[in-house]
Amino acid sequence: MSRYWLGCSGWAYDDWVGPFYPPGTPPGEFLERYARVFRTVEVDSTFYRAPGPSLVRRWADRTPDGFRFALKVPREVTHEATPDAGEVLERFVASLEPLRAAGKLGPVVLQFPPSFRRDPGAGRLERLLARVPPTYALAVELRHRSWWVDATRQALAARRAALVWSVLPAASPPDWVTGEFLYARFVGDRALTEFGGVQRPGRTAMEAMRARFDGAGREITTIFAYSNNHFMGFGPGSTAELAAVLGAPVPDLTLAARAQGQRTLDTG
Repeated sequence: MSRYWLGCSGWAYDDWVGPFYPPGTPPGEFLERYARVFRTVEVDSTFYRAPGPSLVRRWADRTPDGFRFALKVPREVTHEATPDAGEVLERFVASLEPLRAAGKLGPVVLQFPPSFRRDPGAGRLERLLARVPPTYALAVELRHRSWWVDATRQALAARRAALVWSVLPAASPPDWVTGEFLYARFVGDRALTEFGGVQRPGRTAMEAMRARFDGAGREITTIFAYSNNHFMGFGPGSTAELAAVLGAPVPDLTLAARAQGQRTLDTG
């Protein structure tokens, strides 16, 4: 089994109907078709709204054994810092129990904005680290350079939380290994607004990340890496290229368009 868990940031994109999902695919089929191709996904929608237990159970039911969900913590916790942020975080973590029970829960992700700085944010980060039970894998995305000090590394390591190795125009996180897994995000900028195909190269950044995986991360046996549509214009295509760069099994993107059990697209 490959050390790499490779997928996309989300699965519910209308622009993927045609180039990835077959024409006419209803949204209710997107996840099941996505999971034929990839074995993990980063759930972006939970950043905007915490999921209810019934929705989480449907995610578990519509994916195969061995599939993994990584889920962003709601923005009330990381971006808005509401007074009840701790309680929101605890309710969110509790809502993921159907995935954990099914063996499909990957990392929980605390994604902070670029404006979140170590001063005055250090205490808040440490409180949130303590609120996620240690039985849950935790990744933390920090984007401001003020965090790149040893005290941050020590706080993450004490919780065994992975620092997200982000590929962003204005963020260059260090290649600290602070947990038992690595977590990388190929995000890019927001210049692209249509996501029906690869529109710009990303291989150089992928090769640089491979060097980090094989260097600082060489002892780590579990690596999650996700491609956002904005990185190259098409999440599935980006992830397939990433797999090739890493020497991992390259996903067959045509599987999403086949009928259940169909071995090829040629039905004639």
